[in-house]
Amino acid sequence: MSLSHSILGFLSYGSMTGYDLAKAFGSSVRFFWYAQTSQIYLELNKLEKKECVTCEIIIQTEKPSKKLYSITPKGKQEFLRWLSQENDEFSKGNKNAFLMKVFFSGCRPPKECIDMLTDFIRDCSHYQNEMKQIPDSIGQYGSLVEPEQKLYWELSADFGYSYIEMCIDWASRSIKKLEELT
Repeated sequence: MSLSHSILGFLSYGSMTGYDLAKAFGSSVRFFWYAQTSQIYLELNKLEKKECVTCEIIIQTEKPSKKLYSITPKGKQEFLRWLSQENDEFSKGNKNAFLMKVFFSGCRPPKECIDMLTDFIRDCSHYQNEMKQIPDSIGQYGSLVEPEQKLYWELSADFGYSYIEMCIDWASRSIKKLEELT
């Protein structure tokens, strides 16, 4: 997922300056998608060139002029296309495209988000089944390293398996909450 889609998501709520966008990131989605202010401004320039946002310069007498960005119909269309696109990205560090989609899904019918979460559970379950082979691999290759290294491999594998279980549990609970809306 590119930073541009999350910027479009915030701008779909209303016009903002680059500073406003940086504050929005820091106060809401920072735990799963961190963006530096310089990255936000760079992406805003790219979005403006693609005609996904417009920029209005607001002259201020006591302060420097500021740029107010607004989403265009083309930008809104791109944002909604991204939201409805099948998620093929997995969490990478502190950037999680899937959670960004969940965060902005309030503009979609609950059924679409339920479908997205159902697909997520399916994908997690598939990945979990693939992870069942890891203990065999650790056993096979564990004899080539010191016992402590094998332990760290096991700890890492346990994290992965526990994380996937947590994801499935969270998605199931989320679906139940969304079903109450329908």
